[in-house]
Amino acid sequence: MRIRLWEIWIRLRSSLRSRRFSRLRRLVAVGLLVLAAVFAVRSPGASPPSPEAASARASPGAVPNLVPGLSTVPVRLADAAVAGLLSPGTRVDVVTADEGVSRVLAPLATVVDVRSPPAGSSRFLAGEDKGPLVLIAVPPDTATQVAASSLRNPVAVTLR
Repeated sequence: MRIRLWEIWIRLRSSLRSRRFSRLRRLVAVGLLVLAAVFAVRSPGASPPSPEAASARASPGAVPNLVPGLSTVPVRLADAAVAGLLSPGTRVDVVTADEGVSRVLAPLATVVDVRSPPAGSSRFLAGEDKGPLVLIAVPPDTATQVAASSLRNPVAVTLR
């Protein structure tokens, strides 16, 4: 019993030309056309901006706000060397020690920027060596607590 490929091809071709498969092919063609039109009409501004594009547009003195709905808080870290490990976009937990008890001020805060102290600043005038300023994005309700606590007590970050 020998199967002839030519006979199978003729049967398959005739079934593909039937009305049911013809409608299916038209439906798929219309769907692809609509999909292509949606991608062609969609504006390039509809996609979320990348952090690099946001920082490139901002002026050097401006504070970039990467995530809408979050507040940017400046803090000075207890250990200034840790600021060298941070970069924009790093997720950290901000912690402090009040009366010997450590507590988390802001879990999953996002580092917006790390700024070094000004070159003209003097330790003799300020009274102490100021480390780099770390800008973090936190929810508005915790932003005031983080800012107030960083003025009273030194804060530290744990990297995520």
